[in-house]
This record gives sequence, structure tokens and C-alpha cells, in this order.
Amino acid sequence: MFLAAAAPAAAQAVVQRVELRIVIAVPAPHPAIQERLTATVQSVADRLLIGRPADQLIPRAPQLAATIAEVVGSVATGYVLDPVMVQPGAVAVVEAQIRPLPPVVREVAVVPDLGAIHDRVRPLAARLLAERAAPEIRALYLGLPAAAFAWAAPLLEARAAVPVEAALPGFTAAIGAGASGESAEVAVRVGPRDTRLIRNVGVRFRSSSVPTMLLDQHGPAVASMAGFLRDLPVAFAQAHAAELAQFIRDDLARYPPALQYGVVAGAALDAGETTYVIVVAESLLYRGRVEAQLNVGPRAPGAALVGHLGRLVHPRVEVFGEVHLVPNTLSMDWHAGTAVDLTPSITLGASYAVIARESRIWTTIRLGLDTGVRAAWLLPGDTFEGALVYRFNAFLSGELVATSRGEWWLRLISNL
Repeated sequence: MFLAAAAPAAAQAVVQRVELRIVIAVPAPHPAIQERLTATVQSVADRLLIGRPADQLIPRAPQLAATIAEVVGSVATGYVLDPVMVQPGAVAVVEAQIRPLPPVVREVAVVPDLGAIHDRVRPLAARLLAERAAPEIRALYLGLPAAAFAWAAPLLEARAAVPVEAALPGFTAAIGAGASGESAEVAVRVGPRDTRLIRNVGVRFRSSSVPTMLLDQHGPAVASMAGFLRDLPVAFAQAHAAELAQFIRDDLARYPPALQYGVVAGAALDAGETTYVIVVAESLLYRGRVEAQLNVGPRAPGAALVGHLGRLVHPRVEVFGEVHLVPNTLSMDWHAGTAVDLTPSITLGASYAVIARESRIWTTIRLGLDTGVRAAWLLPGDTFEGALVYRFNAFLSGELVATSRGEWWLRLISNL
């Protein structure tokens, strides 16, 4: 009975756990450094106290406090524990204030190295880093003693790469940091992280006013303008497609043939390992196109060749003439009309077929780069015609056509 009663008493006299009560003096470092400092104190205190008889540690409490302060100060250079108090017991308590040793970093310069990025894209990357990543990188190192950089800087390197990867998708950064007095410098060397890089650049043209056959010869020149895209991470190109396309638009605005023939060209990117530059080119003076139309359906009209030539008498008003040739019957008709661009995506027009003596009022609505709808009212006969339009590529588009008389057919249009 005596031994059974003595066993719990002995167990209670041994330190089983150490509880920390830590105060970190201002300026407090980044939470990651605070966690490391706290973990260091916890580790040293656990080794000194756990498993030892509490009553034997009571008279040695000041000496234990000094040992903890000395060991932590040698491991976590740049910081001191002062004061430190140890209260032995089954749950021992260690109270300490952690203070930084001057000098403490108050200014952080982030120095990017963007040598791995094409010089055309470099200003964009530098701006994104300065706006989105640099403030978070500075926050990591502010308040850190200069003497602590030897052990703290490697701890913060992985964290410093996170805002870089968020600001520049597809890239990562190698971080190097050092301090001199109250100033620190963080070198950020940026390089690709993803293996999905842009390997090839293709060009696709879209135009309602310039024949495709005339635009295709300028494809190599546009591909050369977009050469800076090669070796960029696909994720970056997708996230910043608008800014990258603007570089190409700037080059197109200075392109001599565009200036010579009064052509305005826009550009958009379809980013992937093979990235396509989609160029929408429109003439400021003329609108011309040649189409081959194939109609498929039980009551579809015959195939036709359509030539269109128009003159812009106002930036939004076109006067045009068309010739429609039906190869099966070798019949031909002439159309004259006008079209008004109400908005960049909505056009309203009217035309008259000279031989068929048929008038047509129509509108087109562009829903996207390759999609749209078309509606027309034909006189005489009061027939309504509607169509869903989809462009498969630069040369081929399709229309699903239906009329108020219950007729419908599929029209394939090849742009020549």
C-alpha cells in the first residue's frame, strides 16, 4: 500500500510538460520568424526540464533561466531573452521576453533580376512585381535584426517566392537576401516554373473589309512581331493576354502597309504551347470580300459566288455594290446598298437586287469574335430570314438559316 501511494506522488514530482509564456518585443518580426523563435525556446526548455524532478529544479531555477537564454541566443543570433523566469512543477512554466538586437531592418529594397524574360515583356513583369509582389516581400524582412539574417533569410526564401509566383503565373523566383545596418536588399531572380512554354506562334486573320488572300501574305511579318512570346510560360500568357496583345497592336499601328492602305488592325491572343495571334484588320476606306457559298438543304438555294466592294463615305457608313453569280445556271445579279455600323458589334443595312427587283433590309449582330446572328426582311413577299453564324477559321464559316415560310438550310461560306 505504501509503494502504491508513493508511485503517483513521485510521478507528480517529475516535470511532464513545459508551458511557454512568450512576449516578443517591438518591432516584431514576420510571424514565420516568431514561430521559429518560439519553437527554439520550447525545444531548449523541453530538453532542460522534462523528465527531471521538479523539487530538485526549484533551487536551480535562475541557473536554468540563464542557460535557456544563453542557448537560444547562440542559436537564434540577433535576439536575446531578457528577462527569463523558470517555475518548475509537473507543468513547468517558462516566461521570457524576446528582444531584437540592433540594428533592426527598417528599409528593404527588392531588386529583381528579369534576365530570363524577353526584353519586350520585361517592363510588364517589372511592374507586376513592383505592384503585387514587392510589398509582401518587404513585409517578410522588416523588423528583422541584421545579425539574424544568417539563419532567418533561408527560412523566408520559400515564402518570398510565393508572391512572385502569384504576380507572375508560370514563373518562380530564386531569393537571396542580406542586410547592412538598418537596410536590407532582397535579390529576386525570376525564371520559368512551368514546363508548358510557348513553343510556336501562328497567325489568324479576320476581316469583313479586306479579302483573306490579301492578308495572308502579311502572316510572317505578324509572326515576327509576336516573336517575344516564345518561351513565355503559357499560364503567364493566358493571365496577361490583353497586355501582351497590346504590344502587337502597337507594332501593327506602325506597320508600313497598314499605314499605306488605311488599314486598322487589332490583335488578340489564343494562348497555348502553340499560341495564335488573331488579327482583326479593317480598312478605313474600302470594304471588299469574295465568298463562295454552298447551301445544303431540301429547299436550299443554289451555290453562289459573291463579290463585294464598298466605299466608306463616313467612318460608320458604307455604300456598296455586289455581284452574285450562280454557277449552276450561269445567272448573275447586281446588288446596290448601304450599311451603317450602329455600334462596333451591330450593323444595319439595306440593299436592292437589280435583276430580281428584290429589296432587303438586314442587320447583323456580332456576339463574339467568331459568333453572331443575322436577320433580314425581304420585299416583296414579306419574308423574314434569320441565321446563326459561326466562323470555324479564317477561311470557313457556317450559317444555319431559317425563313418565315418554314424553310431552312445550312450555308457554308468560304472566304477567298
